[in-house]
Amino acid sequence: MVSTSMFVALIGSIVIAIGLPIVLVVLFKKKFGISLYVLLIGMATFLVFALILENIPHVYFLTINSSTSEWFKNPWLYMLYGGLMAGIFEETGRLIMMKYVLKKYRGWKDGLAFGLGHGGFEAAVLVGISSISTIAMAIMINNGSFDSIIAADPSLEVVKEQLTGSSALVWLGGIERISAIAIQLGLSILVMYGVKNRKLIFYFLAILIHALIDFPAALYQTGTIENIFVVEIIIAIIAVIAIIWIVKSRRLFKESVTEV
Repeated sequence: MVSTSMFVALIGSIVIAIGLPIVLVVLFKKKFGISLYVLLIGMATFLVFALILENIPHVYFLTINSSTSEWFKNPWLYMLYGGLMAGIFEETGRLIMMKYVLKKYRGWKDGLAFGLGHGGFEAAVLVGISSISTIAMAIMINNGSFDSIIAADPSLEVVKEQLTGSSALVWLGGIERISAIAIQLGLSILVMYGVKNRKLIFYFLAILIHALIDFPAALYQTGTIENIFVVEIIIAIIAVIAIIWIVKSRRLFKESVTEV
């Protein structure tokens, strides 16, 4: 049976993943006057570059091409591949959209809005929506109908084991989105600063930072890092640094010269 605490954790994750971005939109709109247009462009950027385009090479290198799929069974090569691909696609998406679509939106608050759209949509898709489907499976487990699905697909037994176990990891996934949103805000402001001042080095710096952030998660997926809390602590520390950058960078935008 799926416990009440597990249902609470799943609902809590949905509230965090979907509710937090909404609260931040209202707060940032009121306090900084962020543009909803820029916010939507940030959402679209994650959809196109992270969810669609990035998956194309993944399908080829990790599935279709037997040679590369064998190479990336090495956890360290997989770490480099996964981190760099995420960094390249997401930060390139930011660069292209900021440079060519958001020509009239180059302020600090625009980097903030873009990051919130990007990170908020990521949270809603990766945690919010998946938690809703997971709740449906939890209900099926409790009423006994999930066993017939497992009979057709034995691999789903793992899902049942997870849902009938501890709720700590579910809470952790929701809480992680707080750190992830902070990091996405920081990276968006970093790339926006580079675009505003025509300094491509900040784009490459964003790729590097993005990759470094994803490295621990990739090592956890391959079993090289066994304790998920180690990964989450690293991400939380980076999020704190990102928040400091977000606050401090506002002054830099006021001092910088707008691109012509």
